[in-house]
Amino acid sequence: MTLSAVPDAAAASPARAPISAVAAAVVDRSPKGIAAAVHRLIRAGRLSTGDRLPTVRDLAKDLNVSPATVSEAWQALAAVGAIQARGRAGTFVRDTVEPSRPVRYLGIGGAPVPEGLNLSTGTPDPALLPPLREAVDRVVARSTAWTTSYLDDPVLPELEAVLRRDWPFEPARLTVVDGALDALSRVVEQVVRLGDRVVMENPGFPPLIDLLERAGAELVPVHLDGEGIVPSSLSAAMDLAPVAVFLQPRAQNPTGISMTAERGVELSGILAPYAAVIVEDDHSGDIATAQDVSLGRQLPDRTVHIRSYSKSHGPDLRIAAVGGSADVIDPLVSRRMLGPGWTSRLLQAVLVELLTDPAATAAVARARATYAMRSLAVRAGLAGEGVTSTTGEGINAWVEVTDERSALITLAALGIRVSPGAPFMVDGSPSRHVRVTTGILDEQDPSQLQHVISALATAAKTEPSLRGV
Repeated sequence: MTLSAVPDAAAASPARAPISAVAAAVVDRSPKGIAAAVHRLIRAGRLSTGDRLPTVRDLAKDLNVSPATVSEAWQALAAVGAIQARGRAGTFVRDTVEPSRPVRYLGIGGAPVPEGLNLSTGTPDPALLPPLREAVDRVVARSTAWTTSYLDDPVLPELEAVLRRDWPFEPARLTVVDGALDALSRVVEQVVRLGDRVVMENPGFPPLIDLLERAGAELVPVHLDGEGIVPSSLSAAMDLAPVAVFLQPRAQNPTGISMTAERGVELSGILAPYAAVIVEDDHSGDIATAQDVSLGRQLPDRTVHIRSYSKSHGPDLRIAAVGGSADVIDPLVSRRMLGPGWTSRLLQAVLVELLTDPAATAAVARARATYAMRSLAVRAGLAGEGVTSTTGEGINAWVEVTDERSALITLAALGIRVSPGAPFMVDGSPSRHVRVTTGILDEQDPSQLQHVISALATAAKTEPSLRGV
């Protein structure tokens, strides 16, 4: 996390927090424990905005730990915006009243164009979604009273039965929430604490990066190849004792890579000796052509599998199923009772209709085939132009470019909007990619497809211009 600049000069010297007060609050002298203790002091008002914290060396001496231990705690606090380093002036408590913005999530929309083709959305083609009206009519005709008590089970029994028949492993618990991002947010709330290390694919899903950084997690990026997470990269990451591993088993966003069954078994073997929770985000669900691979087949007690129905059946259904570890899902359901309580049972009933109606099932199958065709057409066309893109599936393509900024400018000038690659980079490294939503292209319009391919090829080869000269 990059901290905003604050003037070093001040009209009056800031108050220095007594080292004895900070040290006395620390019970656990690990980086995580020190960070948590200081955070509690801030939340309790015992440390105020602008207070200067003890130096790393002074606090380390008082706690009888290494300076590196305190430095790591300071980094964790800075990651959640609780403190701010001002160079030689010291480290200060920061005003945390204003919540941080999801900067990565907001950054994937790309530069606006006055008119043209928007390929930055990451959303499904509305024309390929199964029609909702017939399903809603059938549901409403039967009943409009779906809730008899605020303490009813959060999942309709009919929906749970359908979900369990198609789940990739036998889940100890199964519930539904308001979409995949809601599911990820609630799992993060249960699993991740300030200073925890978590493993995540690089490149990865920007909103999840925002969620984890807001929770104060230290992100450990792992590399991908054509079959999923690279085993050696995961093995090295597990040496850092992360509390969770986040992955996308099918049509990974942004690359489109799907994990093979063989790779899943290999990764399960690496993870078996550790206690980390495995969180799988199957965001594409039924529109993916790849097999529904899950590490839960080998490690069911530690796996939480999330399946979204937004891309396959409609974003406005706001439904994702969460199944797996009871240790995670039971407290998740209990916490949700003190919030929304449950996902609309009316919408759950509509999803049951869509999952069991032959016409709706056929519509999803047609969408799956159409998305695969559109993706293949773009990737093949780019390959013919000498442009590299990942060999994947789903509704997005991850396209390599010479210079990201130049590519975005060139595409905007040609009337095409795509997502920049930088927000997807977990490690904050420069990106030489753009994400292109291929799923909303019209395969019946060859001229549109050719325009997109030609524009991407031109943009991918555009060299950076000299700036600041």
